[in-house]
Amino acid sequence: PLSIARGVSSLPSGAREEAHAAGASGLRATGEGHRLVAMESVREAVGMTAAGWEALSREWGLPQYRGRQIFDAIHRQGLRDYDAMQVLPGELRERLGRELPIRLPEIARSEPSSDGSIKYGLKLSDDALIEAVFMPGEAWRAAVNEFEDARAVHTGLRFQVSGLRKEKRATEKTDKFTVCLSSQTGCAVDCAFCVTGRLGAGRNLSAGEIVGQLYAVLDDVGRGTEGLRVVFMGMGEPFLNPDGVIGALDVLFEVLSPRRVTVSTSGITPAFARFAALPKRPNLAVSLNAAEEETRARIMPITRTYPLAGVVRAMREWPAESHRRVTVEYVLIAGVNDSPESASRLARLLCGMPVKVNVIPLNEDPVYLPGWRRPEEPVISRFVERLAEARIPATVRRSRGPDASAACGQLKGRTEDMRKKSNV
Repeated sequence: PLSIARGVSSLPSGAREEAHAAGASGLRATGEGHRLVAMESVREAVGMTAAGWEALSREWGLPQYRGRQIFDAIHRQGLRDYDAMQVLPGELRERLGRELPIRLPEIARSEPSSDGSIKYGLKLSDDALIEAVFMPGEAWRAAVNEFEDARAVHTGLRFQVSGLRKEKRATEKTDKFTVCLSSQTGCAVDCAFCVTGRLGAGRNLSAGEIVGQLYAVLDDVGRGTEGLRVVFMGMGEPFLNPDGVIGALDVLFEVLSPRRVTVSTSGITPAFARFAALPKRPNLAVSLNAAEEETRARIMPITRTYPLAGVVRAMREWPAESHRRVTVEYVLIAGVNDSPESASRLARLLCGMPVKVNVIPLNEDPVYLPGWRRPEEPVISRFVERLAEARIPATVRRSRGPDASAACGQLKGRTEDMRKKSNV
């Protein structure tokens, strides 16, 4: 599997950019002298595309259609055991079980929330622990889904924030739901408001590990892909793991519309072009959190490597598609970036761009985020109203699963800050 062995924030300044470049280019940073080595390509049953399975079938001297049968059995029928694939010859099922077993992460723990969300601790084959979150999209459970599209309703001269309007009656339900996935076992970006970042970097996940965590969650809740939306907003920075994330997208896009998948980034500008060039692109979400360099650098140190101007330029160059907007994520922190003036600066920065803003009131954590506070509701309202006056579509994200530490910025996977371990 891919690895960034040391937290980028803990590297010497000369090696920090090298490690970020490693993630953006699909290379691996080692812990010894910060060498860059080419990645290994390892076949994983749930991480292979239909084309990959067909290629394996030809390699094994089998009819090509066998590959499609195997892919469909795993990804469309939800089978996790080759013995259940009765369309395959017995000898082939036995060989597949020996040489390419279907492995999903082990559910080490599950923590249900009062709103129906479930946070999962998933153990990988090397015992690394990651977290994923299941979020039901039932209207009666929350005013707005955690990762619902941030659309605003035009009402004359103003915009009404969609998350604040009257929702469906409590008896009405929808089958839509969301699964939030991790892309790394930690995060080197080290945003000041994020628990994952406070605990340091980990390694990249492979495509099979990413898809595997999704299926581990779906199997546990007894759901398929009908009504599913996927967001890469869990542990890690997806744009620092382009090979793993794009490999997973290649698999997911065979069974899901790209419009139902969102990839979030803190702004690793070298990776934008690679994702933008994909023939099928996911929805893009960019975590800005401030509209001026000094404040953003304070809460997002990655800004010193990838300045705000470059991030905004990459957003403007993102290929425009009909009825699709770039989501701007903005974590609102009391006394830091929550003033009406901050909202006005954000509106000016985004002027003319096809964007929608997700305002995310900080999910507090007194242990890992001491001193950071969530703004009061009137402050949140004033911030969103200022965006509405500038005709910027916005919504307030009402986080799901906060009582299970499953809300935005609360996933951690481990409780020890790896940066505090000497020379690891």
